[in-house]
Amino acid sequence: MFQTSKRSFLLSLTLVIIFESLSSNLDAQKENQTLLNPSQKDSLKLEPDLWMKETLLNSSPQDAYVFYKDSLIGNTPLFIQTGFRNLTLRKHGYDDISILSDNLTPGKIIMMNYNGQEKEKTFFQKDIFKILTAGIIVLGGTTAYFKLKADNKFEEYEFTGNSKLLDDTRKYDLISGISMAALQINFGLLLYYFLIE
Repeated sequence: MFQTSKRSFLLSLTLVIIFESLSSNLDAQKENQTLLNPSQKDSLKLEPDLWMKETLLNSSPQDAYVFYKDSLIGNTPLFIQTGFRNLTLRKHGYDDISILSDNLTPGKIIMMNYNGQEKEKTFFQKDIFKILTAGIIVLGGTTAYFKLKADNKFEEYEFTGNSKLLDDTRKYDLISGISMAALQINFGLLLYYFLIE
């Protein structure tokens, strides 16, 4: 009984999700149709024989604003109906581009010219931060590994009294100490680069 009600609940939930997605797609299509619909034909000065054709207006980078005169009609990529006289692409940091319907061909990507300055990366985005952080992780793991190994060998030495185990303990302690010194130097460099930013 519980399994049946669980299945019917999941089926109902799935149907609700599908219905919601379909209705939101229909709303989006209606919204896109209202951007350039046949009632605006005269205001857009469209050529009658080209009115019903659509083409994809795409730019690099995408998400550029598409304007007709002073009215925003969408963002790229955008399906537009051909026959327009002049559209303008605008994106912050890039030159505005005017597009005529004659210049727009299917599959053509309009390249926008970058006119801004390259934004400098923060310290956390730079490679030196990634390298030093990785070094801290690796050296910390190495230090802990060899220190644990040295402790285990020393416990065996105390139990058995074997001098070879004492030599192994000293060897692993030396490796652990060297990697700890390298870890501290690495951490100091990370802190130094962070503070000079």
